Parts: sequence; structure tokens; C-alpha cells
Amino acid sequence: MKTTLFAVVTLTLVLAGLAAAQSADEEYLKAMQISDNCAKVQALEAYISKYAGQGTSNEHWAYAYYCLTPCASKPGQKAAEYGEKALTLQGLDGQTKLAIMATIPALYNSIGQNDKAEAAAHKLIDYGKGLSDAKTSARLQAGGYVMIGQFAEKAGDYSKAAQSFITAYGILPDPSISKSLNGLAANLYKNGKFAEAEQVFRQFFAANKGPECTALLGQTLYKQGKTDEALAIYKEGYAIKKTPSLAQNIAVLLNAEVKKDPSKTQEAITANIEAGLLNPAQQKNFLGMAQNLFVGQDKDLASSYSQIDEHKKAIEEFNKTIETKFEGKSEDELSDSDKRLLKTLQNNIEAEKAAIDKIVASQKGVLDKYNALVAQVRARLGK
Repeated sequence: MKTTLFAVVTLTLVLAGLAAAQSADEEYLKAMQISDNCAKVQALEAYISKYAGQGTSNEHWAYAYYCLTPCASKPGQKAAEYGEKALTLQGLDGQTKLAIMATIPALYNSIGQNDKAEAAAHKLIDYGKGLSDAKTSARLQAGGYVMIGQFAEKAGDYSKAAQSFITAYGILPDPSISKSLNGLAANLYKNGKFAEAEQVFRQFFAANKGPECTALLGQTLYKQGKTDEALAIYKEGYAIKKTPSLAQNIAVLLNAEVKKDPSKTQEAITANIEAGLLNPAQQKNFLGMAQNLFVGQDKDLASSYSQIDEHKKAIEEFNKTIETKFEGKSEDELSDSDKRLLKTLQNNIEAEKAAIDKIVASQKGVLDKYNALVAQVRARLGK
């Protein structure tokens, strides 16, 4: 009898446990099926309050999704702590763990707990260092440093922000990271902190003399009126990698410089040709500038263009005279004096045209030299 009673009690306890487990599972599933994020967060909070520490099969997921589900009214402190709790429990897949680790730093930062935010970002970095997959490892480490940079920038620590972004870029040279540096530059420019921006981007340039950091430092120097230094930086970066944007910056600065210092004309001509060949959309403008500068070196050739304009104006005047005096008249209606005048005007027009042809012929030698220079630059650039 006692044995039977013991078995009944045991069975009752087992069934009660199963019922409780089924109830917990149902409550979790109901919570996850709620479409409104804030209502879902509240339901998950109710689940956690009721079942925390009881070993239910979905406890780890409840903590995880409370952390990950976006809701403006969700307490950031609790969300971060629940995320950390989820990471201590068994059963999460790798992707969810990464999502939580990437979310916790932002949650702490959102409530002003910068030390905890940075510590959480370093955990992501350390986790990335331990991965065997080099690509994922680099992404996580760089992502952690970018977050630290963003937190520092928000706090006004621009030096730390810059160093963090630069470290991230050194690990993963991704355009999105250089965009963060661009954003930092824009923030500094907006507040007139050009000297601080220069310091930041000199660090970046010293660490990596790629096109992005070259452009940032060059632009910062130019905004401070340090044109010669900006030009030198652009040239240094361009010597390492010939990009369209750097070629364009060099040409634009030299075009301004050559007005003050004609000795830089030949350098400006070459820079404009390279900028034109590397920037197809602006090729006409840059090659046109190069040709004007090239022609301008030959005073006789330069003056020949104004001479051609004068001859063209003379032709226009002769044609206007013909139209005014002889419009609507047939040859039979012209007097002998009219015929002589018409013949004189037509001869004058032909003389002006001949003069233009002669000048154009004289220009050909110089333009041939210019075209040969363009061909040389094109061959050097492989264009």
C-alpha cells in the first residue's frame, strides 16, 4: 500500500512538473508571437519574472530577445543586464550571441554608462580575436573599435575617437570606417576645430597613407589655408596610389597656384591631363584647361587665338554689309558700282578666311606637341 501511495505521489509530482513546463513554453511562445515590439518586451519580462531560475527550456531565449527586441520604452539598464545574463546560459546559437554582444555596448551608452559600454565593446573585440575565421575576426574587432570611437566622439573626446577609428581601419580597411572618420571630420569642421581635425588625420595618415586618409588630411589642411602642405600631402598619397579624386585635387590646387607662380605651369598641365584621363565625366574640362595652359606658354600661339577672333568679327561685319545693301536684289538689279562693292566685300571675306587658315596652320605644330604629351601621359597611366 505504501509503495502504491509513493508511486502515486511521484507520478503526481512529475505530471505537475510537466504541466508547469508546458505552461512556461506556452507563455514564451505567446510572447514571441506578439507583433508589437514593446508589448512583446513586456510579455517577456512577465515570463522572466515568473520563471527565472527554474530551468525552463526557453529562459535563455527570453533574456536574449528582451535584450535584442527594439522598443523605445524598454529600460536600457535592464536590457543590457538581461543580455549579459543570456550569455551565461546554455543553448544560444553563435549568431544570437554575436547579436547580443554587439547590442549591449550601445545599450549601456544610451543610458550614459560609458565605462560599461566600452568594456562591453572590448568583450566583442576579445571574442573576435579568439575566432579562427579571419574575416569574421576582423569584422568583430573592427566593429568593437568603431563603437568605442562613436562613444568617444559623442562624449567629445575626439582624439580617442580618432584613434579608435584608425585602429578599426587598420584591422579592416572598409569604406564604412573611413566614413566614420569623415563624419568625425565634419563634426570638427562644423565646430571650427580645424587644428584638432589636422591632428586627428595626421595620425590616420601616419598609420595608413591610403587614398581615404590622404584626402581627409589634405582637405583639413586646405580648409586652414595651408595650400602648400595640402598639395604636398595629395602628391605623396597620389604617388602611392593614383586615384581619380587625388588627381583632381592636385589639378585644382595647381590651377590656382599657377596664377601666382607661372613656373608651375608645366606641372599643372600634366596634373590636368592626368585628372582628365582618370575622371571621364570631367575629362573635357580638365583636358581643356591643360590645353589652355600649354598654349599659353607660347605667346605667339596664345595671341593667335585673339587674332582669329578678330578675323571672324571682320567676316561677320562684311556679311552684315552685304545683307544690308543687297538683300532681296538679283544680280540684274545691281548697278555697276554695287557689283564692284559686292565683289570687294566678297574678296575681303576670302582674305579674312585665308588669314584664319594661315594662323590655324601655324598652330598645328604646337597642338601636335600637346597631343603627343597627352598620349605620353595616357600610356603612363594605362588609359
